[in-house]
Amino acid sequence: DVYYHYTDVNGCYNEDTLAITVDPTVYADAGIDFEVCIDSGNISLSGLPVSGTWSGSTITSSGVYVTSVVDTLDFVFTYGSGNCLTRDTMELIINPLPVVDAGLDFAVCVDDTLQTLIGSPLGGIWSGAGVSVSGIFSPATAQVGVHTLTYYYLDSNSCDQIDTRQVTVNALPTPNAGLDTNICDQMIGVNYVGSPLGGYWSGLGMDSVGIFMPFNVGTYDVYYHYTDVNGCYNEDTL
Repeated sequence: DVYYHYTDVNGCYNEDTLAITVDPTVYADAGIDFEVCIDSGNISLSGLPVSGTWSGSTITSSGVYVTSVVDTLDFVFTYGSGNCLTRDTMELIINPLPVVDAGLDFAVCVDDTLQTLIGSPLGGIWSGAGVSVSGIFSPATAQVGVHTLTYYYLDSNSCDQIDTRQVTVNALPTPNAGLDTNICDQMIGVNYVGSPLGGYWSGLGMDSVGIFMPFNVGTYDVYYHYTDVNGCYNEDTL
């Protein structure tokens, strides 16, 4: 109890009493500092007691902040009023997304060997048709077609990003050496034409342009080789 004493101009005195209750201070608690990624969107901060209010750059009084720029921000949480007013500050770090590069698009033939894909930064994970998580691509497993392969990377701030590359798996050409034939054992050249045009021939008694010269009685296999505009190769036997 505290007292107010007063004596007026007539010398008359009186007093009044005021009871002051001192309550324990309730301190505002903004919570721990933390980090988010630039693509996190709405961030809801939780202070205690829950009836406190937030203030700071573009944050709502209820504690909602929308990530928009890479930055380090301080937000203030306030609770109470007058002599009971307390404040606490927390720091929010907004991290950028990693820059991820899956590499250039490319094309292979369906019978090509295994292809090793390297994404940047190293340490990411691959996914898609015919590719292992470590980036080994099998054209035969993926089969003919255009395939989108995805490279996923998670950085040390737990921010992630993906990039894609297209791999075209081309079919092999289907050359045709023609039907098997019987010819006589005479030293007269026989001309063979393979399809599509533009390939070359090989085999015992056969020159590269398709002229076969009989040289002895027997059965001989000759081959028509063809490489298409995609660099894919195949052959047929006559």
